[in-house]
Amino acid sequence: MIRAVDMKATILSHEAVPIGADSSEVHRFTFILDDEQTLPRSRVISLRIARVLVAELTDADAFVRMLREIVRTEPADYDSLPGQVFTDGDAARPDAEPLQP
Repeated sequence: MIRAVDMKATILSHEAVPIGADSSEVHRFTFILDDEQTLPRSRVISLRIARVLVAELTDADAFVRMLREIVRTEPADYDSLPGQVFTDGDAARPDAEPLQP
């Protein structure tokens, strides 16, 4: 019997724009993806890439939900994101249309 795998995405940290950078798009977020079947994978994504992916992806899985939250959050509130957890089980939401960057 094949068991449905629920993905969990957790934001671990926010790295502010480096001093001297000329773009607010350089904010970076470290996150971990865990499917409970393989070792959790830690990755880093920039705000710029998150915006591009959210504009293109219509899925509402844990990863995309996490990206949507990053894109929706005001820059002054980015430090409130670490610790937030997103799961596939929460993915059935009516807001699954792409956001415009």
